[in-house]
Amino acid sequence: MKLANKVILITGSSQGIGLAVAQQLAAAGAHVVLAARSADKLDAEVLRLREAGHRASAVQLDVTSDSSVQRAVAQVLADHGQIDVLVNNAGNGGELDFFLQDKAEQLRAMFDTHMFGTERMTRAVLPSMLARGAGRIVNVVSAVAYVPMPGATAYCAAKAAVVAFTNALRGELAHTNIQLVLYSPPHTQTKAGEQWPLDLPKQFDVAYAANALVSVLERDASEWLAGGNNMLLWLQRISPSWAANIMRDIGLKATRKALAARQLPAA
Repeated sequence: MKLANKVILITGSSQGIGLAVAQQLAAAGAHVVLAARSADKLDAEVLRLREAGHRASAVQLDVTSDSSVQRAVAQVLADHGQIDVLVNNAGNGGELDFFLQDKAEQLRAMFDTHMFGTERMTRAVLPSMLARGAGRIVNVVSAVAYVPMPGATAYCAAKAAVVAFTNALRGELAHTNIQLVLYSPPHTQTKAGEQWPLDLPKQFDVAYAANALVSVLERDASEWLAGGNNMLLWLQRISPSWAANIMRDIGLKATRKALAARQLPAA
């Protein structure tokens, strides 16, 4: 895909990976539309992009609100006439915790942001893509959607639901020119990433994660786990128990470390 002149809507793009993606796409010649709840942050980032000579605009958006999503998408379509690419990036993994120490509301909120947020955005944008006969939807997921990790039950379940949703919808859209993409960034050095003290040989910066997503679009890939996480998926396919044991050890150690930092009892 040639990114120049494409209108690309990115949720959760006032900071972190979403903002880095917007910056790299804008540098590649796309018109990026930054979307998030914080209007002040969005306006500041759009100003920086425009001062750098890029095309950018913003729309205030809460992916957990039907009315907010519908209003925002209608505004983008009215302003630009089309949405070539939607990047469903909004959300984070929250704090690590054990299941019975989590409140039910926390799990439901995680689904509302990740799974139902993706559903709301897709439902709002897809009709216009189908009418034009072209479009791409990138759903940002995680390696733990494929190989779940203790201590992040809600996040793992929500992201796994997004994977299943994407794959099922692909089948329905197979006869169209709409492409659904699954992208899993590596563990990244962001404020959200700091809440997961994972014992990993390497952590990545936001520029790396963003560049990998941009490359996925440019290469027309349909699925990619960046930063070597594809090796974990490969391991799971040949030895599910081995992959589960690796993720169990990483998750339990990280969760106990996180609980200790918050001075909470570990299971």
